[in-house]
Amino acid sequence: MATWKEGSDCCLWEGVTCDHFTSHVVGLHLDCPFETTTLHPDSSLFHLRHLRSLDLSRNGFQGSTIPSNFTQLTNLAHLNLSRSRFSGHIPLGFSHLNKLVSLDLSFNGPNGGDNHDFSNLLLNATGLSKLVLHYMDMSNIKPSSFSNLSRSLTYIDLSECGLAGNFPESVFRLPNLQVFLLGYNPLLSVQFPSSNWTAGRLKLTIPASIGNLKSLDTLLLENCSLLGSIPASIGNLTSLTYLDLRDNSLSGKFPDILSNLVRLQHLSLRCNKISGWFPDVFGNLSQELTLLDVSSNNFTGPIPSLIFNLPQLQYLHLHHNFLTSMAILLPSHTEKLEFLDISYNMIEGPLSIPWSPSLSYLSVANNKFAGRIPYRMICNLTILSVINLSNNNLSGEIPACLTNLIQLSTLQLRMNNLHGSFPSVFGNMSSLENLDLNGNTLGGSLSQSLTACKKLEVLDVGNNEISGVFPHWLSSLPVLKVLILHSNSFHGPITTESMNPVDGFSMLRILDISHNYFDGLLPATLFHKFPSMMMLEEFEKTGVEYLETSSIYNEYYTVVLTVKGQEMMITRILTIFTTMDLSNNDFRGSIPEAIGELESLKHLNLSHNSLSGPIPSSLVNLTELEALDLSFNQLTGVIPPQLASLTSLEKLNLSQNLLRGPIPQGNQIQTFDNASYIGNQELCGPPLSKKCNGDDGDGNDHHDDSEPEFDGALFDWAFAGAGYGCGLVIGISAAYIMFTIRKPRWLVDMIDKWIRWQQQNRRWRPAITF
Repeated sequence: MATWKEGSDCCLWEGVTCDHFTSHVVGLHLDCPFETTTLHPDSSLFHLRHLRSLDLSRNGFQGSTIPSNFTQLTNLAHLNLSRSRFSGHIPLGFSHLNKLVSLDLSFNGPNGGDNHDFSNLLLNATGLSKLVLHYMDMSNIKPSSFSNLSRSLTYIDLSECGLAGNFPESVFRLPNLQVFLLGYNPLLSVQFPSSNWTAGRLKLTIPASIGNLKSLDTLLLENCSLLGSIPASIGNLTSLTYLDLRDNSLSGKFPDILSNLVRLQHLSLRCNKISGWFPDVFGNLSQELTLLDVSSNNFTGPIPSLIFNLPQLQYLHLHHNFLTSMAILLPSHTEKLEFLDISYNMIEGPLSIPWSPSLSYLSVANNKFAGRIPYRMICNLTILSVINLSNNNLSGEIPACLTNLIQLSTLQLRMNNLHGSFPSVFGNMSSLENLDLNGNTLGGSLSQSLTACKKLEVLDVGNNEISGVFPHWLSSLPVLKVLILHSNSFHGPITTESMNPVDGFSMLRILDISHNYFDGLLPATLFHKFPSMMMLEEFEKTGVEYLETSSIYNEYYTVVLTVKGQEMMITRILTIFTTMDLSNNDFRGSIPEAIGELESLKHLNLSHNSLSGPIPSSLVNLTELEALDLSFNQLTGVIPPQLASLTSLEKLNLSQNLLRGPIPQGNQIQTFDNASYIGNQELCGPPLSKKCNGDDGDGNDHHDDSEPEFDGALFDWAFAGAGYGCGLVIGISAAYIMFTIRKPRWLVDMIDKWIRWQQQNRRWRPAITF
C-alpha cells in the first residue's frame, strides 16, 4: 500500500484487481511478510461490496480479533487470512458468506467459535471447493459439523487443529475430493463408510476399497497407527501424484502393482515393517518420481540397478534396512539425484557411487564396505555438502582431493581402517562445519591449515595416532564448539600464551583431551579461555535445542563421549551440554581455583593424573554439575563440605587419592556409595564402615573397606619368577616392548593405574622399571 498514490487510478495500484467493465474493485491481494499492522472494524475495506477475492495472509494483526464486518462482503468467493495472527473466534455471521469457493484460516489463533454458527457456515457454502483450517483451534467444534460439506470440495486440510470425537464418514463420499489432510488430531476417531469402503477403523488397516477413489491426487496417511499390508488396490489410483504412508506399522511385501502409478512423484513408506526382497518394481515406478523413501523397514537383498535410472529422482532414502549389495550399471540416468542415504544396511564389497552432478548429500555409513575410498568418483562430485562414510571397513589413505570440495560442510570418516598422515591441506574447505575422523590409525600432526575453516564447529580426531603438542592455534576458529583429541599421542604441557588473546576458545562447549601424554601444571589462565562454559545465565534462557549444521539438511552432530563413567554415543547434543575431560594424562600440581568459573559445566573429569593438593572449594560454584571424577590422583586434605550443596550431582568419584577426614553429609552427596571414596585410607564416616574418631567412644579406627578390587591381581613378580623360569624372560621382554611403544593402550593404562595406586599408598615399588 506504500506505493498507492491518492488521486490516481486505484485499478493500477499494486495488489488491486478491478472488473474490466464496471471498474469495481473485485480483488485485493495484500499479503505482507509479517508486517505489524491493524485492521479496524470501520476500515474502508468493508465498503468494497463487489469484492470477490481478498488475500490478507501473512499480515501481523498482533492477536486482534477477526472483525465481524467481513460478513458485509457477501460477494466474496476467495478469502485468505492465513498466518495473520488473528485471535478470538470466527465471528457470528460468517455463515452469510454463501458464495465462498475457497476459505483459508490456517495458522491463526481463533477458535471455531459457536458450533451452530460454524455448522451453518459450512452448510451455506454450497460452492466451497477448498477449505483450509490447518493449525487452528477447533477443539470446541464437534466433528459432526462437517457432515454436510459442499459436494464441490476438492481440497480439505483439517490437520493439527485439535478435533476430537468421531469424524463423520460422509466426508469420504464427497465425489470430487482429491486432497484430504486429517493428520495429527490424536483425539479424533475415523470410521470409513461401509458402502464404499471395507468396514474398519483407520487405525487398523487400509481398506481395499480405497482403490475406488479414482480421482485421488494425494493420499497422506502418515502416523495413523495403520496395521496390515498395503492393499494392491492402491495401484488403481492412477491419478495419484503423492503417496505418504510413513510412520505406521504396515507389514507384508510391497505390491508390484504400484508400478501402475505412472504419475507418482512422491512415495514415502518410511518407518514401517515392510519386508521381503527389495523389489525390482521400484525401478519401474513413474518416470516422474522425485522422492523415494523406504527407510526404516525390513527390506533385504540387493539394491536393483534400475532404481538409479529414474530420470527425475532427486531424493533416495534406503537407510535402516537389511540390504546386502548394490550394483550400479553405467551409465546411469540419475543426473538430478541430490540426496542418497543407504546407511545402516549390510552392504558389502567395494564402495560404488552413482555419479550425479547434482549430488550434494551422500551417506553410506554403518555398512560393510571395504577397500579404498573411490576418490575419482567422489572428488568429481563438486557440489557435495555432506559425506558420511563412517563405520565401514574402508582402508588406505584419505584422498587429498577431498579437500578441494569447497562446498563440503560435513566430512565423517569415523571408525574405518584409514591410515597415513593427517591431511595437510584444508585451505579450500571454507564451508566445513563438521570434521569427524575418529577411530582410524591416522598419524602425523594436525595441520594448521584448519585455521582457514572459519565455520568449523566440530573437530573429532579421537582414537588415532596423531602426535604433537596441544593445538593452541585452534582457538582462532570463531565457532568451534566441540574439540575431541582423546586417545592419541599428544604430549607436553598446555600453555595459554599462544591462544586467542581475547577470549580463547570462545564457543567451545565440549573438550575431551583424555588418554594422551599431556603433562605439566594446569595453568589457572586455561580456565579463563572457555567463556561458553561460564555463561550460566545465557543457558538458563535457552530452550531445548540441539547443535546442528547450518546446511539445508540440518544434521545433528554426533559424538562419542564418556558420560558419567560410561562411554556412549550422543546422537543429539543439547546446546546447554558442556563437558571437560582431561583424564588419563600426567598433569601435576594443584587444581586451580579458577575452575570454579566454569559455571555452566555439566561434566568434569580430571581422573588418572598426578594432581595434588586440596580439592578446590570453588567447585561449589558449578551448580549445573552432574558428574565429577577426580579419582586416581594424589589429592590431599578434606572433602570440602560445600560439595554437599551440588544438588545436580549424579555421579561422584573421589576414589584412589590421599583424602582424609569425615565425608560430608546431607543433600545429594550422601546418596553416593563406597565406590565414590575407596582407596582413601584416612577418610571416615558413611557410607564407609570406618567410623571417625569419637564416633563410637573407643577412639579407634575400624576396618577400612576401601581396598581396591584389583589389589595384587595384575602381577606378582616373585610368583611369576619362581613358576615360569624362561617364560619370565619372554614376559619381561614383551612387557618392555609394550611399555616402550605404549600398545595395547588399554593394558598399558590399566597397569599404570595399578602401579600409581600402589605408589600412592606406599605398598609397592617396582623392582623392574621400563
